[in-house]
Amino acid sequence: MKSQTNYCLLAGNYICPIAFPQEYDYLLDEANRSYTNEWLGGLDMRLARVGVDGAFFMAPVVLQPQHVTKIRDDILRYRDTYGPYLQMLQLIREGSPDFTFTPGEFVSLATLMQSVSESATLDSRLRSMALFIRDAQQRFNQRELIKKLLDHLKADGYLILANATSEIYQLTGKVDQIKSVLHYLAENSEIVSTVEDDPKDAASDLFDEAVANGNSGT
Repeated sequence: MKSQTNYCLLAGNYICPIAFPQEYDYLLDEANRSYTNEWLGGLDMRLARVGVDGAFFMAPVVLQPQHVTKIRDDILRYRDTYGPYLQMLQLIREGSPDFTFTPGEFVSLATLMQSVSESATLDSRLRSMALFIRDAQQRFNQRELIKKLLDHLKADGYLILANATSEIYQLTGKVDQIKSVLHYLAENSEIVSTVEDDPKDAASDLFDEAVANGNSGT
């Protein structure tokens, strides 16, 4: 499990109990965390965590100028970097009863499709997302677009396919990383003012909730 966990971190994954349960359980042990941190130290990296009990991930021991530049550029390119994810998650929230943007929650393709088919607003929003949903095209029907949306989030680590037969997905701990960015933006208004689009334009409800319950990486 040592090597498996190390490779998982090196791949840039966020290790949470939903997406990587074995690796997550391994890192819950203090001795294992110490070993992993020591091993990563040889690469000038360290074991970090989103908040107190969130997902584990790999981070630089010391933020070099290139790291700071990348973080700043990502934030300044908020619309392109995080906006699409927020728009997709907002669609899921509006189309899924009781969805609260929390790791571990389930998303049903069938339920989401029914909600979209009953709402011209959601359908229109879904159609507009075909511009950035991976492998999607405007000519696709609702089901095809929703499936591509969910698979896009899955491929980027925000969802896992919990039940292939029923097409049930589950939100992973990586979503807390987006919350951390939103919380940071909320606390640093001088940076937000330099971003072309206000974060609330993309998904106001998710932004408000993320700020209210924001976590920060450690």
